[in-house]
Amino acid sequence: MQKALAWLAENYREAASEAYFEGFFGELSEEEQDSLDLLPDGLQGMIRINSGEWMLADGELMLGGKSHRVIDLVLGTGGPLLPARGREWLLALGEFSMSLYEVRETTPGEGMQVADLLDPGAPPVWVRERSASQGLVRWDVFGARLARQDGTWVFSGALYPFERQDGLVCRDEILAVLKKKKLCAEDRRSLVGVSLIDNWLTGLIAPDDEPPPRLVDAATGDELLLTTDRYRVTDWPALEKILAAQNDVDGDRHEGWNRFVELEDGRCRNLATLEAKGKDSLEVFCRTPQLADQARAWLEQLVGGSVTYKIREVVDPRSAKSRAAAKPASEPDIPKELQRQLMHQYLAQHYATWPEIPLPALKGKTPQQAVQDRKLRPEVLELLKSMEQLEARRVRQTGGEAFDVGFLWQRLGLERS
Repeated sequence: MQKALAWLAENYREAASEAYFEGFFGELSEEEQDSLDLLPDGLQGMIRINSGEWMLADGELMLGGKSHRVIDLVLGTGGPLLPARGREWLLALGEFSMSLYEVRETTPGEGMQVADLLDPGAPPVWVRERSASQGLVRWDVFGARLARQDGTWVFSGALYPFERQDGLVCRDEILAVLKKKKLCAEDRRSLVGVSLIDNWLTGLIAPDDEPPPRLVDAATGDELLLTTDRYRVTDWPALEKILAAQNDVDGDRHEGWNRFVELEDGRCRNLATLEAKGKDSLEVFCRTPQLADQARAWLEQLVGGSVTYKIREVVDPRSAKSRAAAKPASEPDIPKELQRQLMHQYLAQHYATWPEIPLPALKGKTPQQAVQDRKLRPEVLELLKSMEQLEARRVRQTGGEAFDVGFLWQRLGLERS
């Protein structure tokens, strides 16, 4: 590729430069193009690889008022002297267009099974790929160009990784155009390439201060906003005596109190945490302001004049303040294998009731109800895929075995597709 690009720059410098910048970066404003220069070296290197591959496979030069495919110029009479294998590879690049793929299975260091999101009817294919298969996990979404080499599918070397949701938005944009217009193969190839490149480049320079996704408390469906109410305590003995008599409260002044609700399966869910602070202060922590309102009404009715409400603090867990307040994690004394066992036990309990919990993402319906709704069924599929993707990434980072949520697919009567 480098020899072919060098020949192109030497023989058609002006036309090649115009095609390169207008074709690969043309959808970006000048300000956005300048922002690319501020990206880390690794991302700039990826841009060079991707743009070079695109130039050879899809680039066109205007020469004498006519358009000429770059690959035809390189492989035609007067082109650079290339080894036979190099010519075969360039022919393979020109044969196939870019597309958007979803990872279905991976074997790190060997390859992966991918599905073409722009051709839903096509069966998944196995791609031999040593490098990317070590970083990508199931349900990752990325743009790429497949090519045939030695009788197997391989990637061309250019990769356009997306955050899953961004990749699906890109997919929907492309499919919407294809649904409205019947394009010839050449125009379809151009549409897909331009859309993937533009969405990928735009994602690289998206401002870091964009609001992160809204977090929701799984138990209540309310927005997750860490809420602390502070009270002045006028009678500690009375407060301790009353709390000790409650069936839904455990703990003491030294350890703190927890108010809980017992679920049908015997597990308990925390509603509020009460903690003594100094001689005359009590802090009541809840996951949401709604839970805090309930805790305040419960506490004031229960203990009367023993406490006086002072002030409330609400912190968004996504905020810089929340991150700054987080304490660095110390190395636990629990052996790693036991940690993994405990994690799996926790996840098993957490997901056991998930199909029965109403979720805002499903318009207040439970997953069990949503799978019966033709419009909401795809949303349930997407939630399950996101769960598996996050779990696979966690394992790639920390080691161990991924928690298998396959039982949720079976319980909901869904297939991985």
